Amino acid sequence: KLLNFSDIYTGLIKGVIFGFLVSSIGVYIGFFAKQGARGVGEATTNAVVYSAIIIFAANYFLSIIFLFLDI
Repeated sequence: KLLNFSDIYTGLIKGVIFGFLVSSIGVYIGFFAKQGARGVGEATTNAVVYSAIIIFAANYFLSIIFLFLDI
């Protein structure tokens, strides 16, 4: 077998969680953006960097959880 059903639903679960995290970080940082266009550019850069770091960390912990749950 090349693909198990567990691969599909763990990917869907991770996708939902990653989407929630990225959108939450973007909204939070964007809400507090200041200084006009320059502030929006800096907020965008910060949101991308923070989102990448959080996704790496979340993927690590979700993989451990799925491993222990034997999913």
